[in-house]
Amino acid sequence: MGKVMIPKANQKEQAAFAHGGVTLIESLSEEAFLQMAIEYLDNHNVLHLSTCKNNEPRCTPVEYFNNGLTVHMFCEGGGKISNIKANPKVSYSIADPYNPAQDFFGASGMQVWGTATFFKKNDDPDQFKQIVKYARNMQELDDQGLGEAAESYNFNVVSIVPNKIRRLCYRQGYRGVIWKKE
Repeated sequence: MGKVMIPKANQKEQAAFAHGGVTLIESLSEEAFLQMAIEYLDNHNVLHLSTCKNNEPRCTPVEYFNNGLTVHMFCEGGGKISNIKANPKVSYSIADPYNPAQDFFGASGMQVWGTATFFKKNDDPDQFKQIVKYARNMQELDDQGLGEAAESYNFNVVSIVPNKIRRLCYRQGYRGVIWKKE
């Protein structure tokens, strides 16, 4: 269970949004917010993963796939894995293209804070088989004859479970709406 928090716009902000044709949501159930977040995840495939170790942040664009709110990614290793070992608290963002000259209120994106875990594919083949069911591109790789190569590589499987989600999409009425796990 969690809690949805919707910031209130002041009178000047309300007037600006109204002038731009934006109607902000004033209430939202947790179920509706989470369904919207899952749909947003379902309709994108690249996130920017932020990790931190020894007070040095790192942000990496990564292709992902999701099972509900939990995102998964395959990676070879490197700095992000080293950082997650040291500090499993991560954040990521996903954003749509934005051109304020065309639509000032067209910004749309999502920020997520969560906890990451990872394992090597060959260390837990059963867990890998459960997670790979959600991978969007495995059938495409098989169709191209690349599935076997992908299967043979012992990559890391990173999973992130969210603790907090912030959604911005003025055109849908979301102005920094936050869901936080209780």
